[in-house]
Amino acid sequence: MNSASSSSSLRRCLTSIALILPPAKFISDTFYSLYRVQGSSMEPSLQDGDILLVRKADILPYLDWKRWTSSSASSYEEEEANQTALRVIAHDAQSGRPIGENNVGYTYLHPPTIHQLGAVVVYRAPDAEKYPSSEYRVKRVVGLGGQIVRPRENWHRIEQIPSFSIWMEGDNNNDEGSIEDESEKDTSTVKSSTTSNNYCKSIDSRTYGPVCKNLVEGVAERIIWPPSRWGVVSTDTPSVPRSWWT
Repeated sequence: MNSASSSSSLRRCLTSIALILPPAKFISDTFYSLYRVQGSSMEPSLQDGDILLVRKADILPYLDWKRWTSSSASSYEEEEANQTALRVIAHDAQSGRPIGENNVGYTYLHPPTIHQLGAVVVYRAPDAEKYPSSEYRVKRVVGLGGQIVRPRENWHRIEQIPSFSIWMEGDNNNDEGSIEDESEKDTSTVKSSTTSNNYCKSIDSRTYGPVCKNLVEGVAERIIWPPSRWGVVSTDTPSVPRSWWT
């Protein structure tokens, strides 16, 4: 009797797992995933060991389109944010991304529409073959597709960002401890890995240029571990603007 009961419990357990795993995998692949930060290059915003909740798609993108095109902005800042989003969408559309009423048929769109300067983004590194241990990186958006950008610490350099691309840099401004051996540079990673940011220690858009959005995994929205650091990932922009629309 006990054997039959144990067998029945095991079957129920296996059935529950079989029912839960496919939708959980779909959600992880499509909507939200967890990534663990390794390295110190995104400090102080992100610290080594932080686990991030990353949004991988726009959910019901038509609702975003309606909000951005509405005339009900309650402040100048909100209206400016809406206009920036529309500019980004227009540039993204040049690469075939759906726009406007065409969004009605979509439940979700990957990658998410990255339209906010200062957002923290996880992406597949363009130089992943060179640094296979840090395939995925985390950086902050400094410039959007269609803008020109002035990289940090090189005020004589100006870059044009192509449509459907973003300019990514890190947060750590500490110039000490420069590492000359490129193989030893801090390329911080996230569980599937995120990376670094110190100009002397890390590799970002200042090295490999704008990042195509096809490489984007998603936007980091929250720190969920450790509990002492639980909270929203900050959206910080430079005190002196470094990107402009052309």
